[in-house]
Amino acid sequence: MIQFYFLSIIFNVVGGCALCIESIARQSPSLDGLRSFLRDRTVRLVLGIISVATGCLKLVTTIRGDIPIVGDFVPACAGIAVGVTILLELYRAVELPVASGGEPENAGPRQLGSRLESLLLANKTTIGIAGIIAGLVHFLFPAVLFL
Repeated sequence: MIQFYFLSIIFNVVGGCALCIESIARQSPSLDGLRSFLRDRTVRLVLGIISVATGCLKLVTTIRGDIPIVGDFVPACAGIAVGVTILLELYRAVELPVASGGEPENAGPRQLGSRLESLLLANKTTIGIAGIIAGLVHFLFPAVLFL
């Protein structure tokens, strides 16, 4: 469907900007308004959820004449990676209430420590730039295989 094509482009670019806005904003003070908008927790939560949903739906829907799965695989994976990274970053930023013993309540789920999680969070700027590139290339070359 053409709507998912459009949403994939928009959320790859905006989600990628949200992940790498910290390094861009330091270099350019004129982007402070965009930086403050993309740092808002609600905006990031909605952006992460919609990016993951659009990426997943992009895997199962195709544009007429396109090859299923293969034709939109890169932007779909980029959208899922961008969305998951934004959501993991939000999840890690939540402060848990501290119990009387000094240990955070519900400390178990916070101790996930998976390699994929640490990989995504350590390379969030790279994932953001890859999302921006995937969105722009997907916009410029709509009928190219693997894009």
